[in-house]
Amino acid sequence: MKRIPLLVVAVLLLSIPTPAFASLQQESIYDLLVDRYFNQTSNNDIDVNTQDPQAFAGGDFLGIRDRLAHIQDMGFTYISIGPIFETEKYDGSEISSYSSIESRYGTEEEFVDLLDELHAKDMKLMIDLPIGDATPENLQEMQAFVERFPIDGVKLTNIPATITPEVEQFVAAINTDERDVISLEETDLELDANYSSDTTTAFQQAFKTVDQPMSGLINFTESDILTLDTLVTERFTYFSTEENMFPPTRIMVAMGALLTLPGVPVMTYGTEIAMNGDSQESSHQIMNFRVDEDIMLFIEDLQTIRNQSEALQRGDFELLQEEDGYLVFKRSTENEAFIVVINNTSGTKTFAASEEIVGVDKELRGLFGRDVVRQADNGEYRLTIDRELVELYHVKENSGLNTAYIIAMAIAYALFLGFIYLVWRKGKQKRAQQN
Repeated sequence: MKRIPLLVVAVLLLSIPTPAFASLQQESIYDLLVDRYFNQTSNNDIDVNTQDPQAFAGGDFLGIRDRLAHIQDMGFTYISIGPIFETEKYDGSEISSYSSIESRYGTEEEFVDLLDELHAKDMKLMIDLPIGDATPENLQEMQAFVERFPIDGVKLTNIPATITPEVEQFVAAINTDERDVISLEETDLELDANYSSDTTTAFQQAFKTVDQPMSGLINFTESDILTLDTLVTERFTYFSTEENMFPPTRIMVAMGALLTLPGVPVMTYGTEIAMNGDSQESSHQIMNFRVDEDIMLFIEDLQTIRNQSEALQRGDFELLQEEDGYLVFKRSTENEAFIVVINNTSGTKTFAASEEIVGVDKELRGLFGRDVVRQADNGEYRLTIDRELVELYHVKENSGLNTAYIIAMAIAYALFLGFIYLVWRKGKQKRAQQN
């Protein structure tokens, strides 16, 4: 997919009203494990063995700070870093203290520095709270922990099948106006966003290959959590490779839907490099930063628009067309509108948008294909998209002739004529000197 030109992005951002709201729905979450992200210092490397998938790999808070630009450049506003309590396993699944930070990840001062760095960049941080085996005393320790640090959100994990009054009271106590509480597990607890494994499965089935039904993607609300996979499922790449498909293309099309449909998008670390795995051992790989950047650049371009757009974050959703592999919908508020086309089919598709959908005498500016679609004599706006592509059309007032383009062409033509004149003049002078 082509990158959005910087000039197009700049003009578009100027024309989009800055969102005046503040909620989890305007965020996008990058979900990682501290130990698997980046090892910045060896000072806290205890029992590190990068060749053993069950051992600690050395990732730390300093590593997240060191590679924070990687996440920020892709436009993610929230980082979920997993459990950080003192633990016997790299993934925090065997906690030995609910009040102390795991020393392999760093010190309390380094954790606070990470929080301060994120907040200085207008980003937020979320940690895991494993509550499955926690006693009432452990719950009190975790509550005291999140109240001691300016943590922006928590992700509940290992949620017990039977919710006790103590757990309900704990969740109510930590779920304040200043703190988001979610889970990537199904639960009856009242949280700030809802997760369903059916949602993850719907994305995996729809985008693992082409020409697949997308009916499972059309009924999301802004409180739904959208994921291609999680830290406890098979990687999305696993499903596309099983279909002998090219993972980067599959991921870009899927992320195009994930970041434009209603809901709270959560992306597992490594998705941007097509990390593969069908088990915890294989999917909790150490992050590799030396990879092809196509997926990262696509996500960056898309999020540049999403992060400024109330319509894409929590605007109204109107389904325009859905068939095998082809999804067209409108996201809109009173101030802005986008027509989103997801062509996950094996062929070129055309959608005729009526003036009832778009409006009279508008123009649709494609952000990736850079085309401008205007109303035809029959009142329709015809949108043609090649296979396995995503396009966002920004609905704007008809500007008529493309003045900027005409001026640019005129300047280019004048420069060309000037160049021809200089070559002719230099040749004439040279002939005169020879005579």
